[in-house]
Amino acid sequence: MSLRDAVGQMFIVGMRGTTPDRRVEGMIREENIGGVMLFGYNMQSREQTRALTGALQREARIPLFIATDQEGGEVADAPWVSPEPSAEVIGRGGDPGEAREVALKMGRQLRAGGINTDFAPVVDTGFGAAIGSRSYGEDPTLVSKMGAAAVRGFREAGVVSTAKHFPNHGDATSDSHTGLPVVDHDLRTVRSYDLPPFEAAVRAGVPMVMVGHLLYPAIDPERPASLSPKAIGMLRHDLGFRGVIVTDDLNMAGATGSGTPAEAAVRAAKAGADLLLITSSYGQEEAAYRAVLRAVRSGEIPERQVRASVRRILEVKREYLGYETHAR
Repeated sequence: MSLRDAVGQMFIVGMRGTTPDRRVEGMIREENIGGVMLFGYNMQSREQTRALTGALQREARIPLFIATDQEGGEVADAPWVSPEPSAEVIGRGGDPGEAREVALKMGRQLRAGGINTDFAPVVDTGFGAAIGSRSYGEDPTLVSKMGAAAVRGFREAGVVSTAKHFPNHGDATSDSHTGLPVVDHDLRTVRSYDLPPFEAAVRAGVPMVMVGHLLYPAIDPERPASLSPKAIGMLRHDLGFRGVIVTDDLNMAGATGSGTPAEAAVRAAKAGADLLLITSSYGQEEAAYRAVLRAVRSGEIPERQVRASVRRILEVKREYLGYETHAR
């Protein structure tokens, strides 16, 4: 795979409208992007989404991650998927079997619309800003059991699940969409309270973990987790995660600060993120791709690191998307 194509596999981008436009088709064909993120405004029905995802996949040389946010409760973008209780409600019930069944049911319905990747389950502990009812609870042991069960349900449905938002958005008092939350936990609290649900998800075989735009001074006092080699190193080495590390959306204020999504993309890739989610304007998505490609060519980002990220991405695509049988 050429370097241009390898860098392209590291991107999931957004699109406008309910049918493929020439810009996203161009990025699939020319940049070999790894996936497309769909929001509620892209999806009108199962049939329309099935047609959309089929058209996108036909443009791809390597099967795309077609992703959405379908958590149940208030975060439910796919209109044909039946309503499910929020994580908070499921957590109050205390039955991991229910968490698994809900994930299995949502996953099967997503696959019926051509969606193969869900940015769920939320395994944040606590009901802080931007999380609320999206969390299973305030007890990390409970969240661990529920999150691991959901991972198993999604796997049974054949959907790529994503444990989020590492290291834990649940205690944040501000929203990373609009600023950079600071979670001032000491390392003992990080290890005993924040990380156990992610450890449980890793043990359950979660294929992706999403790193959040969260500043944990005890881990890295300068950079949010999504842009931090220390935070990503903790996920890799302390938790033993060998799958795909995906960033939260890099157009969010918690990632960009006073900079641009392109700058955030370079920093995230340099820190060790495998998959870069950016759903801003087409121009910003293109700029981010070009910036990462330049950084690799200049040696700022080692090419061997990019190749390792792509191997992890393709391994998930082999397991879930039938890459070997569909590659052209």
